[in-house]
Formats: sequence, structure tokens, C-alpha cells
Amino acid sequence: MSTFQGSPLSEQQFQQLSSFVAGLNRDQIIWSSGYLAGIYAQVSQSLNEQNIVQSSEPSNNTTDLQVNASDSVSEKILTIIYGSRTGNGEMLAKRMEQSAIDKGFKVNLQNAATYKAKDLQNEKNLVVIVSTHGDGVPPFAARELHEFIHGKRAPKLENTTYAVLALGDSTYYHFCKAGIDFDVQLEKLGGKRLVQRAECDVDFEEQADKWIADTLLAFSGPAIEESKPAPKYTMISSQKSGNSSVETVRYTKKNPFKAAVLEKVNLHGRGSDRKTIHIELATDKAFDYQPGDSAGIIPVNSVALINEVLETTSLSGDTLIDANGKRLTLREALYSEYELSKITKDVVGKYFIYCPSPKLKSLIDNQEQLQKYLHGRDVVDLLSDFPTKVYAEDLIKFLKPLQPRYYSISSSPLSCPGEVHLTVGVVEYQNAGRTKKGTCSSFLSDIEVENEEVPIFIESNPGFRLPEDNKTPIIMVGAGTGIAPYRAFVQHREELGDSGKSWLFFGNRHFETEFLYQTEWQEFLKSGALTRMDVAFSRDGDDKKYVQHRLLENASEVYQWLEEGAHFYICGDMKFMAADVEKALVEIVKNQASISDEEATKYVDNLQQEKRLQLDVY
Repeated sequence: MSTFQGSPLSEQQFQQLSSFVAGLNRDQIIWSSGYLAGIYAQVSQSLNEQNIVQSSEPSNNTTDLQVNASDSVSEKILTIIYGSRTGNGEMLAKRMEQSAIDKGFKVNLQNAATYKAKDLQNEKNLVVIVSTHGDGVPPFAARELHEFIHGKRAPKLENTTYAVLALGDSTYYHFCKAGIDFDVQLEKLGGKRLVQRAECDVDFEEQADKWIADTLLAFSGPAIEESKPAPKYTMISSQKSGNSSVETVRYTKKNPFKAAVLEKVNLHGRGSDRKTIHIELATDKAFDYQPGDSAGIIPVNSVALINEVLETTSLSGDTLIDANGKRLTLREALYSEYELSKITKDVVGKYFIYCPSPKLKSLIDNQEQLQKYLHGRDVVDLLSDFPTKVYAEDLIKFLKPLQPRYYSISSSPLSCPGEVHLTVGVVEYQNAGRTKKGTCSSFLSDIEVENEEVPIFIESNPGFRLPEDNKTPIIMVGAGTGIAPYRAFVQHREELGDSGKSWLFFGNRHFETEFLYQTEWQEFLKSGALTRMDVAFSRDGDDKKYVQHRLLENASEVYQWLEEGAHFYICGDMKFMAADVEKALVEIVKNQASISDEEATKYVDNLQQEKRLQLDVY
């Protein structure tokens, strides 16, 4: 046999090995190669020999595994690079770091924002954990590295074995695109993919933990002692007596706190065709959060939408089914377990199994048309536009699990102990001939103040924080409900006292009906907790004025504040408002400092690098 020539094995051994390998699946091959690599590492160490790694040629198929496990494991150095905006990527990177240390690795944990791209060519064992935001873009922290590997200066990575963990939100069309970009480009540069890329949705914990365990096993092989259980990083509320903690309570997506509703107010004035509510929830005083954090709310679907689904499918809501490990009626399952108000390309793809019509196939194959179709449509639209007979147990197979919705907290724990305040824009619109409503905003809008509870947990947002030095000036820019965290910021600084200057830029459509928290801002200005406020109401004049225009009108003072060390915050719409504000900021720096576009862009990038420019956008 030609493959036998040059082998140190006898012909019988080679035949036995070939027969053994032929019966293995992919995961078994990974485990076996890792096992052999671990034995080899032990033998090499006992003989005090240097391990020389032989790389295999990369496959042309980007979904194939390209190397045997642990090609360079004898070095036992693992570099983990994370690019994260909300902190989830960083959390997982630190979790993987601890597990790798427990397995005997030396770990080089790197934030993509500070990682020196030129060092990439020296990496032997590499893990990239990166999130995707908005229209398929990487977080700021990973932007420079993303550009580097796609640029002319990107190095060859023939000696690099890598794995990629991608984080995203499947409600966005370009789900996990940043992670996919890294995975594909690292291969193009010659890197050897060790394990399949993981693409994690917002409910990422279980999938990410399994991927981390499998990846470390593939890198190390079973010869190295198994890792200790990875710690769970969750929001912890400690109920204390005196200075000692007597009980620890964990509030998470799976174990939310049931918060009573204290108050609910419509912030819009009479005559407004929109609605924004202020809702106050009662929590334990030890419910731990900081200004800038978000609250995760576990919603339920509206009875009206459930009835539409049942009517469209001609299914009985009393049919018993198994849903997410529970025995429920179909109506109960649709109420609390599955997404109904929005659909994704994954949902459409799964539905095609039950409705293999040429019309639906044509839509799926046309990416541009599919993206347009998904916008604003729900499950009822899909079932109506492409009708077919489905059974109750089939219906839930193509639906996505109902996910929490996240809202920036609009209160300070110092100012409102035992409470969490939210500022919620109630979503309602016309699409495809029907009235559509936001799942969670409608749930909160319709909830009764008396005798009802809201399931809530904290989503930490370390990338949107007040300066450590309370005297540092802050500039806050937001439109609509983007004003929420700034109410928390100003409340917090007022409670701390002796604070630095603060400047708020707020925009909405109309002064009379949509000036959110107007009386409170006036009181903050009077007390000095807020130094200055500029507003833009886009529909009140002949010319539409937005917050970016107010920034440009005050360019000299804005730049002066920045030069004095001010922190700059942007909260609100990612696609339009945030992008326009960043452009205005570059323009201000360019004109005030008399520098080039490139230099002004670098100035603003440095602000973000130094965490003086922080964004909470969606």
C-alpha cells in the first residue's frame, strides 16, 4: 500500500490502525488524536526531547476540521483573544482561561483592543472569542484586529492552530458574522482549524460551555488532568446581616427575581401617537447593579397573537405537547416558551422542511429578498404566506425559544434602593396588513400595577460605566429611550456629591409630548447635579434638527470638555443616531484641532480605546 510506505508501523499494525480509524466519527477522531498527542507529549518529556510539530495542509472546505488534535500541545501555551462589547465574550474568555489553567496550560489572555496584531504570526495555539453587533460588524475592541487580518499586512499562519467561538443574536440577519469572518480569514492565512466554529445565540451558556470543554480537550488531549468545573459568572445578590454575608441568591435568566410593580406612568403628553412608559419595580435591597447596567425581562406572548397562530394553523390550544422539557398545552407553550412576534432566516429554513413549496424555496435562495421579508414580519405572516398543514408537535420544532428583552436601567441604586426603574418605548406598527406589537414592551405596558410581577435579572454592562473619578466631566448623548441610563448617571452623581461637570444632549420628535423626564431634568439643572442640557426636537421646526446638530453647534465647548478629560457617552439607535453622532464627533475634533480626517478619526478611536467614549447602542 502506498500509504504504508515510510511508516514506522508494521504492515499488520498499519492495517489495524486503518481499520480502527475508518469506523470513527469526527468527534471520536478528535478525541483519539488528542489521546495519542497526550501520550506523545509524556514520552517526549520523559526522554527530554524537543517536540517538532508537523502541520497538515489546510482543507479547501472551511467547515472541515483541518488538523489532528494537539499538534503543538507540548508547548502548552494557549492564547485566548476576546472582542466583547457587553462583557459576555470577556466572561467566556476568562472562564476558558481558568479551565485551561486547570488542564496545565500556560494561558495568554488578551483583549483584542490591546492585542498587538503583529504578534499573531507567533501564536501556536489560538482561540478567538468575538461577538457581532448590528449589521454584522465586530465590536470596537476587535475592529482593528479584524481589519488587520483582512489587510495586506496580514501574516501567514501556517504554524497556528486555532478555534473560534462566535457570539451573536439570531434576530439580526448577519448572525455571528464577525466570528465567521475571523474563522474564514484565519484559514485563508494558513491557520489550521482545530474544532468547528461555535455560533452562539443570546442564550449561549450551555453551548459555549460545551464548546470550551471540547476545544480544550482537543488542544490538550485526555493525558492532562481534567479541568475543575468552570465557575458560573452570574449576577449575585447577597443578603447581608451586618458585615457578613449570610445567604447568596443568584438571579439569572433561568432564575429571575419576581419583581412587584410599584408604579407605571406614560411619559408622553396628550396628543402623542407613540407611547413610552416609566415603570418602577420592587427588588430586594441587595439586588446588585450599577448605573449603565441593563435589566433582562422575561416576557410572555400576547393572548391575541396566540389566538392568531391557532386560528391560522387550525390547531387546538388544548393539545398536550412536550415543550422545553415541560408537559404543556399548546396554548401554554405559545404563551411562555416560544418566539412569535419575529422570525429569522433560521426559522424560515426550518419551516421549509414542513412546507417545501417552490415559492418559499425561491425566497430562501434570494438573500436580499429574504432579508426584506423578515423585517417586521412574525410567525402568523409566515404561516399565512406559505400555508401548509402542521401539527402541534411540528409547530414548536421550527420556532425559536422565547428570549429575554434587555432595557437600560434608568435608576441609581443609591437614589432608589430596593428598586429598578425602566424606560420602555412601546412598539406598535403596521406591517403586511396587520398591526404588530413588541412582545416585551406590550407585556410591560399592559401589566397591572396591582398583584402582578415581572421576572427580572441583571445584565452587567462593564463597557458603559461612569468614570472612576467622580470629578471627571461627562457628556451624555441620547435620543428617545436612549436617555434612560443618563437618568441613572445623574441620580448617582447627585447622591455621591462633589461631582464633576455633566452635559446632556437629548433628542426626540416633539417638545410638548415627548420631552421624557422634563421636570426631573429641570430640577437636576437647578440643583447643579446636571450642569447643562441641549435638546433637539426633530419634528417641531421646518428643518429637522437632531442631537448631532446640537453637538456641531457647540463644537468649541464640546472639544474643550474632551481636552479636559471628559468621558463621552452615546445611547440609542446604532444604525443611524449613533453613527451620525460619531461622525459629528470626528468633525468637531477635525475642525477644532485643525487636523486631518485621519488624525481626527484616530483621536476618536483613542477615546474609545481609553474607555472615554462608551456606547450602549441597539
